[in-house]
Amino acid sequence: MSALPIARLFGFEIRIHVSWAIILAVIAVTVATQVEAMAPSSSGVVRWALGAVVAGSFVLSALAHELGHAIAARRFGAPGKTVVIYFFGGAATPTLEMTRPRHEIIAALAGPAVSLIIGAAFMAAAGLGAAIGGDTPEIVGQVALVIGALNLILGLVNLLPAYPLDGGRVARAAAWARTGEPEHGLRVAARIGRWIGIGLGVIGVVLILTMDSIDGLMVALGGWFLVSSGRAVERTAAVDALLRGLRVGDVMDRDVKSVPAGLTLDTFAAQVLAAPGGSIPVVSGTDLVGVLGERQVRRIRRDRWAATRAGDLMTAADGLPTIDPETTLRAAIDHLHRMGLDGLPVLEGGALAGVVTRRAVAEAIRVRSAAVRTAL
Repeated sequence: MSALPIARLFGFEIRIHVSWAIILAVIAVTVATQVEAMAPSSSGVVRWALGAVVAGSFVLSALAHELGHAIAARRFGAPGKTVVIYFFGGAATPTLEMTRPRHEIIAALAGPAVSLIIGAAFMAAAGLGAAIGGDTPEIVGQVALVIGALNLILGLVNLLPAYPLDGGRVARAAAWARTGEPEHGLRVAARIGRWIGIGLGVIGVVLILTMDSIDGLMVALGGWFLVSSGRAVERTAAVDALLRGLRVGDVMDRDVKSVPAGLTLDTFAAQVLAAPGGSIPVVSGTDLVGVLGERQVRRIRRDRWAATRAGDLMTAADGLPTIDPETTLRAAIDHLHRMGLDGLPVLEGGALAGVVTRRAVAEAIRVRSAAVRTAL
């Protein structure tokens, strides 16, 4: 996956996006270079230690920003349990979107508010260090100044009206409140974000060619992020429109054969592989104990099938979200994507009623899309 789990805080699973590897390296190098310019006699260990402190502090600042969203959203009943830390903070938590525009605005603004408060506190600490004077207070003050500035930038940049930034979520909620159509607001905000991203990309290239290559690279990376995210959001909005009104019960496979947890892969692998994107429940007696999909089977070499049991390979049921026939298909897709599975068991009255698979979702989208084209 592109986001790696690192911790659990306040009931949320915390994940960090892999793009942070580049961002942390850029921040550490920038800070170390600036320290060398300001204090040429400083050792390499000190320079890189300060770079690591600032980079790590920025990650923690982005985490605080995200938790601001998550905690505010939870107060309004949002079901989100995962927080993903992206470079731009507030873009990371689509599962925390609200069911009312007003709640969406409050949850969206909570992240920038946290960043601006942290930024102001560090700037005050920097001013205190300068007022006290002396080598150590001044060094601490300079580090606080950089961390404070990064937080202020994080908070202010997120207020841009460009989805998926927080300002874009506010713009989306405003359009949603005006039209009563959340998808329309999503498309408008994503389009704005794409054009702002293109503008930032152009500015970044100009900076790289004429002034500071590091600052230009950061601006260009931000532009790339907004353009790619805006396009992804527009695609998501199009899919949401196609899936509107569909429930899991409309598309799930009801006639599915389960396999015992002790059954070896060689006895049923062909059944799973024959249906791309398919999935099969794993049982122990009459109890559902897990689910096994095509991609999990393909990870195992054929010569190991006879020694691999379904129970060894399955995703355990106690780690799966609860899906019933009335669950929206959009919610089921989110669960499939987040868990990286080919299918999820559907329960009705506590009993296994079927399986909703990526294959079934794709077919539902294809049918709806064909119907739209025919209508046009």
